[in-house]
Amino acid sequence: MSQNTLSIEEIEKLSYYDLMGYLEVPFFQIGGLSSTEKLGELCSIDNNTNVLIVGCGTGFNACHIARKFGCKLMGVDIAEEAIKKAKERAENENLADTAEFRVGDAYDLPFENDKFDVVITQFVSQFLDMEKALKEFTRVLKMGGRVGINEMFKDNEMQPKIAEQILEAEQIISEITELPFIIHTPYEWRDCLENAGLKDIEIHENKKPMNLREAPQMFREIGGFGHFLKLITKMTKITLASKVIRKRFKKLGESKKILVGSPLIKSASSKHVGYILGVGSKR
Repeated sequence: MSQNTLSIEEIEKLSYYDLMGYLEVPFFQIGGLSSTEKLGELCSIDNNTNVLIVGCGTGFNACHIARKFGCKLMGVDIAEEAIKKAKERAENENLADTAEFRVGDAYDLPFENDKFDVVITQFVSQFLDMEKALKEFTRVLKMGGRVGINEMFKDNEMQPKIAEQILEAEQIISEITELPFIIHTPYEWRDCLENAGLKDIEIHENKKPMNLREAPQMFREIGGFGHFLKLITKMTKITLASKVIRKRFKKLGESKKILVGSPLIKSASSKHVGYILGVGSKR
């Protein structure tokens, strides 16, 4: 499925995540690269660590982790278009020897038991049946290994109106992605890790979104500001050419406003949303 041959009609038929892969969207998590690096530190990743990233998308975070920590890394994603782009990214960044990518299902990982030192998800677990997924994560994890998650959370308590707005955003994202989307509270995330039998659990809450000072680094790692402009141009052309895609992005914008606000102004509801870094060990 080459991007040079896809018609607008074919693009409209892509699943949400295949569309994101086709558009080469670099990453999703609201904490930015600093949250990725902090999660790597919490999981004690180094050059001797064998890491699995579930839901790797186009490989932006995976390649950053491989470069930052010097680890051996495998990324899996159910979206074929995303995996194609991830492989291209690893080749272009001279990381093909350390960062591999393949199509894979979070509920049926294509690996033997006790293979990885660390299993990570970022902005992925909130789309999963966590009981089912964590069973697979721990199956492929070595004894003493760590599961790390970088996911959104919502406050345990909030006004009913705010709770309704956040529920509306969850429903919009579920509709667009055709996947269940649930933002858990910190207590619920801890329960998910504990119910999987993980020990030594740490939950770190943060309500500060990606720092704009990361922008230059992000531009460099996706190929420079010129490449970023090409991505924006590509997205703009497709959006202008397709009513279906415009509708998707409009709805996505509505959910984003509810959950994270704008770069300058936080909405009332976004003040009750942040991201957690959660880590647990297989004992």
